[in-house]
Amino acid sequence: MSQVKKGLFAGLGAVAGTMMLASAASAEVRVQIVHAAPFADSLEGTSVTVTANGGPVLENFQFKDFTDYLDLPAGDYDLAVIPTGATEPAITASVTLESGLDYTVLAVGDGVNQELALWPLVDTAEPAGDGNLNIRVVHAAPFASGSEATEVSIRTAGGDVVNDLVGVPYFAQSGFFAIPAAEYDLKVASNDGLTNFIDPLPVALPAGVDLTVIAVGDGVNQPLGILALPVGELDTRAPVDNSVTGKWGAVPTSNEGFIFQPIPAENRLVGTAYTYDPAGSGAPLWVTFDTCMNDVGAPGCMSPGGFDGTSAVAAVYAFSGGQFGGDEPADGSVAGTVAIEFIDCVTAVASLELNDGTSVTWDLNRLTKTVECTLD
Repeated sequence: MSQVKKGLFAGLGAVAGTMMLASAASAEVRVQIVHAAPFADSLEGTSVTVTANGGPVLENFQFKDFTDYLDLPAGDYDLAVIPTGATEPAITASVTLESGLDYTVLAVGDGVNQELALWPLVDTAEPAGDGNLNIRVVHAAPFASGSEATEVSIRTAGGDVVNDLVGVPYFAQSGFFAIPAAEYDLKVASNDGLTNFIDPLPVALPAGVDLTVIAVGDGVNQPLGILALPVGELDTRAPVDNSVTGKWGAVPTSNEGFIFQPIPAENRLVGTAYTYDPAGSGAPLWVTFDTCMNDVGAPGCMSPGGFDGTSAVAAVYAFSGGQFGGDEPADGSVAGTVAIEFIDCVTAVASLELNDGTSVTWDLNRLTKTVECTLD
C-alpha cells in the first residue's frame, strides 16, 4: 500500500474515532478521494494536504492520486484542500455523508478555465446482471472555459456513440449503466466525432465490477488522460488526427509512393498507392487501401478503426474493367495488404504484400504538408 493510502487510513481513522466518541451514531459510509485538479504544470506543484473537520488526513496528495475506500461514520464533514506549503485552503466544502452509501469525492478544476471545487458522487449502483459490469463516465477535464466549449462525446474507435453520451460537459457524469463484459476500444471526442481528445488503448473490462472512468487533465498544465477506478490510470495513445495527410514519395525515386488520408472520426486510414505493374510490363498501377478490411462494395467496416495515428495494416484493393470517363464502376477485389509505419512527420515505411506472393518495402519521404503535424 502506498504511503499516500497509509496516511489516509491513519488520518481518516483518527477523525472517524473522534467522531465516534463524540456521537452515538454507528452507521457507516464508504468514501474514496480523487485528486483530479490540474492546477499546476508539474506533479509536485499539484501536491496538497486534505483535511476533514480540521484534522489532516492526506499529505503530499498529487494530481491523479486516489485512495481506497474507507469506512467512516455517517454525518457532516468540513473538508479543505490546502496546497503544500500554503496556509490557506484552495478549496473548502461541507458534505453530509448518508448512512449505507458509497461516495467518491473529487478535487477538480484548474483555477483558470474552471474553478477549483470538491465534487462528491454517490457510488451505489444497481446490480449489472450476469456477464455485465457497471460503468460510469465522469468529465473532470477542465480543458476550456465555460460549459459548451468543454462538451465531448464518448465513442468506440470506429466512431459509434456509446450510450447516447454526446454533449457531455465538464462537471457532468453519466451515472452507472450496464454493459457486457468484453474488450473495449473507446475514446473521448468532440461532439461531432471529428476531433479526438483522449484515446485509451483497448482494455478488457471484467464482469461484476463497478467501474468509474474519469476524464482528467487540462491539456496545458497536465496532459489529458483517463483514470479508471479502482484500476488506475489507463495507457493512452496519441489521438488520431490528420497529421499524415498528403502525398509521400518512395526514396530515392519519388516515382512511386502513397497518398494518405486519415479519417479521425473512425480511427481509419484510406488512400492510394501509385507504382508499376509487378508483372514487368512497366504499366502504371494504382491501388487503393483501407484499414476497414471489408470486401469491396460491402457497407461499413468489418473491422472498424485499425489506425492508431502512427501505424496501420490495411487491405489493398485492385480494380479492372474500368473505362475512362465511363459511368459503370470497375470490378474490384482484395489484392493483398499493406503495413504502414509513420516514423515522424516526414518519414515513413510501407510494406506491400500481394496475394500472388509479390512484396516490396518502401522508405517514404513526405512530399506535401498541408496540415499541422503532431508526430514530431
